[in-house]
Amino acid sequence: MDTEFEDDGEFGFYEAECAGCDSFTRVNDVGLCSDCAGKLERDLIRERDWDYSCLAYGVPTKKREQLRQHIIKEHGAALELISPGTATKEQKGKAGSRTRNRRGC
Repeated sequence: MDTEFEDDGEFGFYEAECAGCDSFTRVNDVGLCSDCAGKLERDLIRERDWDYSCLAYGVPTKKREQLRQHIIKEHGAALELISPGTATKEQKGKAGSRTRNRRGC
């Protein structure tokens, strides 16, 4: 039976523009090509976002730091796809000030 959803061993489900590198190729459900998906996984592990990483899924808590050190050893400590966390600190500060202003403090 010939269907358009045959598993041909290629990455992704859709042909679209990658949200990470803007190349037109096969992307996963998040809109990333295989290269960018790998970069995102490594960045999540570097940032210790264990709950969002597929690679860290099922890794015992005690072994997560070993996984992180392995990623850093193989690929370096610098983030590859995610922007540095300084913007999130600014966003947290802004959210806190809005909450205080609503209460009149």
